[in-house]
Amino acid sequence: MSRSAPILWTRNEDGSLSWTLPFPNLLSPMFRMQACPTTLSARRSPLQRRIACLALASIGLFSGCASTSSTAALKELSAPARVSFYDYRGEKSFVLVNEAHTDRVELYSKISDQASTKVANNEVMSALLEFLKDSGFERQARSGSAPRTSKVWQWGGEIETESGSVFVVVNEQTPTAEKKIFLDCYMNHVQLWSNIFQLQRVKAGPGEVFKKPEINR
Repeated sequence: MSRSAPILWTRNEDGSLSWTLPFPNLLSPMFRMQACPTTLSARRSPLQRRIACLALASIGLFSGCASTSSTAALKELSAPARVSFYDYRGEKSFVLVNEAHTDRVELYSKISDQASTKVANNEVMSALLEFLKDSGFERQARSGSAPRTSKVWQWGGEIETESGSVFVVVNEQTPTAEKKIFLDCYMNHVQLWSNIFQLQRVKAGPGEVFKKPEINR
């Protein structure tokens, strides 16, 4: 069972369900989800609806009787994964790992040079991976790891799972259609990254103020 703060569910007067991530007041205004709390409706983004539906399904998996299908689903949810997107010109990275990959308490308790890595629920990561696959990220990807820095490429993205790592990099010369697919994945990932609460210990000298990474478009 997930050890992280849960998605908060409320039932509206009309019987519909709404959900919100914890601590919405701490989210970056630039990436605040358009309606928080979020109602399950066709107006939500595909990634938001996918996360909400998967959260509902996981409730059934944990409360229902064990079966071959539910066991396989739970195994998939608990598989370690890491998704990273990079803004090379802005020298920023937005990294999400799930609880199966990295222990939240262990990561956040260590003093780090930056707070670019956040830990997501296994269910949220599963929804993100499915969204990226359906959006066409993997069709453009090649095997290997994305560069951490680059003077040639503008943006990069990488998915690391048990089956290996794949990555995509784009710049001004990338065909428009491919760049559009990548940027859709990139923006949705950063929006999700910004909506995940984090208490990371960060190195700072006297008088220094830590500034949260922001996306450059």
